[in-house]
Parts: sequence; structure tokens; C-alpha cells
Amino acid sequence: MKRSARFLPLATALAASAAHVCAQGNGPPPIVVGAVSSLTGQGASDASVQAARLYFDAINATGGIQGRRIEYRVIDDQMRPQQAQLAATELIKDPRTVALAGSSSALECGVNHERYAQAGLFSLPGVGGDPACFASTHIAPLNAGPYVATATALSFAHQVLRHERLCVVSPALPGMTEAFEKVVRNWTQRTKAPAPSLDMYQLGEPLPPLVQRVTARQCQAVIYTGPGGPAIEWVLASRPAMPKVPIVMLTPAYTMQAAQALSGAGDGLYAMAEFDPWSSGSLQIMGWRRLLIARQIEPSSLSQGGYLAAQALVHTLTGIRGPITRASVSQALATMALWRSGMMDQPFKVGADGRHQLNRSALPMKLEAGKWRIAHAQWIRE
Repeated sequence: MKRSARFLPLATALAASAAHVCAQGNGPPPIVVGAVSSLTGQGASDASVQAARLYFDAINATGGIQGRRIEYRVIDDQMRPQQAQLAATELIKDPRTVALAGSSSALECGVNHERYAQAGLFSLPGVGGDPACFASTHIAPLNAGPYVATATALSFAHQVLRHERLCVVSPALPGMTEAFEKVVRNWTQRTKAPAPSLDMYQLGEPLPPLVQRVTARQCQAVIYTGPGGPAIEWVLASRPAMPKVPIVMLTPAYTMQAAQALSGAGDGLYAMAEFDPWSSGSLQIMGWRRLLIARQIEPSSLSQGGYLAAQALVHTLTGIRGPITRASVSQALATMALWRSGMMDQPFKVGADGRHQLNRSALPMKLEAGKWRIAHAQWIRE
């Protein structure tokens, strides 16, 4: 995501925070929390780690944990596997790193999940992307992720919108193609609904041939599984050929940017929110909203995930009565009780040997007059 002047207040705040740390150099050592996140490269975003950092800063402002500040080390994987491996190595080799939280990457779970397990280091991504994020012993994302979200989008289109002929359009992102094929296959077997078509394509390739192919399928609804920017491109490219066909997008498209870009694209545009809608005025999200608005950061589901990851980790840290070390934090996470947040439909839990209870819900949102509105009164669960 391109940086702009609106991030300057945060940079100023972080500089002041760094100066404060230097001034407190003789105090107790910091608690180091890491993140391997895609800050540059196609589809990159810093929203999750920014929100996590703001939450950690707020905890530090109240005295930290056991009188120790949280030092948040975010390393850019540049959307490159080799860089993701190097970043994780740096964090793993630092014995002060007690856990990872707030990461947002399309590939780093697949690259590093075995190494985190070997190091006894847990990661709580704010935004998990690749399949390994959701099937690893030492990784437990706070978001539902693209596969659960695709299943909930299919259920919404079939059960709520009452459509039978569904089409799924998905960018062929590294390591994710087979996962989307499995989601569509499992959803069809479970619901006994007509099998949706699945069209994969490479990001950056011309869209007209793909639009022509999908249009020929006479879809009653289209589920688009890609990132926010490509989702906008898909809607704008396909709308002239399928002006009345509903398009259900995933959480990355549930943004103010998408709402503005698609405000003239007609009716029937939806997105699946994985947390309590950031565009609502509910009491559950007021603390998160105040924190972001104070730093002029645009609210989004991505920043909700980072905030919740930091919150879940801090909840665990505050329950540790002895020294806070990698071993004690890992033990506390592996044995944690169900943790409830007002921004999530169901409780969250990290478990030993991968027995996590992860986010498996989404709430459909509809774009109306340039604003996102709740489209269905109930969460859709998988």
C-alpha cells in the first residue's frame, strides 16, 4: 500500500516513542514481539501491523507488561519467499522474541511454519493468507481468511440471495490455487448445491477474455476471491457485460477506497466482513476506532485483524505470573482459555498441537450509495 502524508502523525508518534525508549535505557529489558509482513510488493499492506503497533504503544503508555515495554519488530518480506525466510530467521535467533503478532502476508506462513514450530515460537497473524496459516501448530490467525470467507460467500449467494448457478473467479496466487479448488469442492459436497464454476487467472493479465469466459457461463452470482485492488478492477471490467449479476467479494474489498471507486457501479455489490463491521457505530469497536482515528489511519478489516492479534497476545502476557520469556509465552498461548472479543462473532483460542479455535464467520455487507451497509442480520458460519 502506498504511503502518504496521512501516515506522518504515526511516524512522529513512533519517533517520540523511540526517543522515550532511549531515555529509559537503564530500565528493565523490553518484551520483543515480531512480525513478518508484506509491506512492499503487489498486494502489500501495512494496515495490520500499524494497528498492532498502535495497540502495543497504548499498552506501553500505561506502563507496559510487568513494567516492561513491548518492542515491536516488523520485518518486510517484500512478497518474496527468500526474504520471508530471512526475516523469520532474524526473529527466531533473537532469544528476546517471545511471539509474533499482527503479521499480514500472502506467503510467509507457508515458508516459515515448520521453523516456528521447531523454535517453539507462536505467531498470531492479523491477516493470514496462504493455506499454511490455518493448518499449522504454531500459527493462529485472527482473521477467517480467504478460504473460509469464500465458503461463507458461496453460502450467502446460495442461501440468502437464492441463486443456484454460482461462479467463482480467483487470482492464481502462489500456493493458493489448490486451496480454492478444495474450498469449492468441499462446499459443494457439504451443501449438495450445484457445483460452482471456478475460473483462475494471473493478476496483471488482460481481463476482457476472462470476463467473456465467465459471462458465457450465465452466472446468477459471482464470488470474487482476490485482493481489494484487483476486486475493484474485476467489478469495473465485468459490470458492462453482467450489469445485474451480484458480485460477492471477500474482506479485502470491504474498504472505503472500494466504496468510493465502485459507487457508480450499480447495485448488487457485496463484501464479506470477518469482524464486527468497521463502518458501524457499535460500542464493540469504539476503542479500536478511536485509536486509529487519532493517528489518521483508515479503518479496515485488515487493521481490525492486527489490533485483535495484539490484543489477544497482550491478554495472554498479562496472565503470566512469572518471567515473560519465549517458553512461558508459548506455554501460556498453548493452554489459553477461550478469549472473547466484541469484534468477533465467536471466541478465539490457541491450542496445543494445532488444536486452535479460529475465526470461521463472516457478515455480508452491501454497497449502497457509496457506503457499506449490513446486508444480512446474521453471521454466516462455516
